Amino acid sequence: MSPADILEWYGMGSGVLAALMLAGDFGRRVTGFGFILFCTMNVAWIAFAQIDETGGLLWQNVVLFFVNLLGVWQYLLSPKNRRKMAAVKEAVQEFEAKEAERPA
Repeated sequence: MSPADILEWYGMGSGVLAALMLAGDFGRRVTGFGFILFCTMNVAWIAFAQIDETGGLLWQNVVLFFVNLLGVWQYLLSPKNRRKMAAVKEAVQEFEAKEAERPA
């Protein structure tokens, strides 16, 4: 298996897995890690495109790499969004505690 083959198959597999992580709505943390996986996929496709000399694929993945970095920022690193999610998590816990006390 050539380096190009490895990059191509990694790009395919990691892209499918990352898409499932985002589409599955498993929570912000999983979504954030899905964006990290998308970034690694972009790097693989960029390297593959350089080997294969496919400029369109290369530039598409350069742009998507930065889009996916924005996703990593929004879902894992942004202090503002981290504070919001902490508040939401606390509200959900309060709601669930009250619901557990209610008779069925």
